[in-house]
Amino acid sequence: MQKQTTPGMEKQIHDPRDPPDITELDSLEDDLVEKESSLSCEQEIQTMIQLAKNPNTAQMILDRNFVVVYSSPKTELLFKDYYKIAKKPFFNIFNQPFRTNEIRELLISLKSWERGYSWSGTLMHKTQTTRTMITRTSINPFFTNGTEIAGFILFFEDVTRRYNERLRSTFSSILEAAKLKDNDTGLHNERVSYYSKKMSSYLYKQRLYPQIDPDFIEDIGFLAAMHDVGKIGTPDYILQKPGKLTELEWEIMREHTINGTFILSSYPNPMAKEIALSHHEWWNGNGYPFKLEGDMIPLSARIVTIADVYDALRMKRTYKEEFTHEETVSKIQAASGVQFDPALVEVFMHINRDFDEIWNLLRDNNHNEDSRAREQEYSDII
Repeated sequence: MQKQTTPGMEKQIHDPRDPPDITELDSLEDDLVEKESSLSCEQEIQTMIQLAKNPNTAQMILDRNFVVVYSSPKTELLFKDYYKIAKKPFFNIFNQPFRTNEIRELLISLKSWERGYSWSGTLMHKTQTTRTMITRTSINPFFTNGTEIAGFILFFEDVTRRYNERLRSTFSSILEAAKLKDNDTGLHNERVSYYSKKMSSYLYKQRLYPQIDPDFIEDIGFLAAMHDVGKIGTPDYILQKPGKLTELEWEIMREHTINGTFILSSYPNPMAKEIALSHHEWWNGNGYPFKLEGDMIPLSARIVTIADVYDALRMKRTYKEEFTHEETVSKIQAASGVQFDPALVEVFMHINRDFDEIWNLLRDNNHNEDSRAREQEYSDII
């Protein structure tokens, strides 16, 4: 009996002696092309890895799917405190330096013929326990037979020091200009920076404030010295006036906090403006310029306030003698909860001997006595 078949069943029965279907030939050809392409890409990647094995350059190689296939020893060393380099997608490792829209823009560049399948830019790398590292980064393609992208090669250059030096050089010049205008403060600005950095370092070790990290410590160590830079905009007849100021003159003098904020407005870290604007605010709301109170005052400014007043108390003036370290500590403790953050005063009580050491190390032994009466600039406790 002959076996019956249903319509279309003939296509399900294939005789090996029959010629292959045209669709099967196309599929076979595609498979061969894909295998040849993969093999060619792999060969190019291996060639690039051999070329990239330079111990003195930070290089990384990605395949065409942006998976890390090689990183040089210099790359591993450069990022050892920031990322765990592994053979996985690049953006799974380096997701922190990019915002979503930046990743999108980068991918568009790497897939765009008009942009040369390339990208270059500056990346900022940061963890809670490390200072920010800045790298100039470039990503460039390499090809199979000059036609198909086989992968990408990355170059990293640490430009952190260069960036910071350039930035600080600009603002140090402003600070020096302010000193020329008000040259009766001696090493006051430098000491305030050291006090502020010392307190911040202690707070970081105690893990008392999550916003204090290595960047915070390093930044306040530079920016605390800029707290009075706004005085560069104070008229000379007020800034240099001997004796007491009138109430109107004091109103103009107090504007140095706002002037300093404008001067430091282009500094990339908002801490610069916070310190300049708020280092005369009081914990109880009786300070200036905006009568902020409590935690409304930025932490950096609350730290600098204690450092600034400590140094002012220690300095000899026409309106007062130089207070001893013990007298100064007592006065700051008495103003806890009034002018100063009580929690920071408590910290100050633990580390105040460090302040005394800084004062003695950097004191102005030959500094001329200031003839100006400026007690109102600091507090009623002076």
